[in-house]
Amino acid sequence: MATSLARAPVGIELRVVGAVGPTALTRRLAELGLRVGAHVRCVQKTAGGGRIVDVAGSRIALGRDVLDAVQTVPTHPAQPAEATPS
Repeated sequence: MATSLARAPVGIELRVVGAVGPTALTRRLAELGLRVGAHVRCVQKTAGGGRIVDVAGSRIALGRDVLDAVQTVPTHPAQPAEATPS
C-alpha cells in the first residue's frame, strides 16, 4: 500500500509510485528526480515537518506539503515473521 513521503521513516529505502498535485508541482518533482520508479531515502527530519531526502545521490530539502504529494512504497517489503515450532 502506498504512503506519502511525509510518513516514511528515516533511513528506509522507498520507491516512488506517484505524485499528486498541480501540474507545476509534479513537473518540478520530476525535474528533481522524484518520478515514478525513483528510489529515495529520508535522511533527516527537519523543523516544521519537512525532510531531507536522498534522491540518486543528491540530498533535497522538502517541506511537509510537498512530501504529502509524493506517494511511495518500500523497496524491500517487510518479511513475515518466522513461525516458531510448537
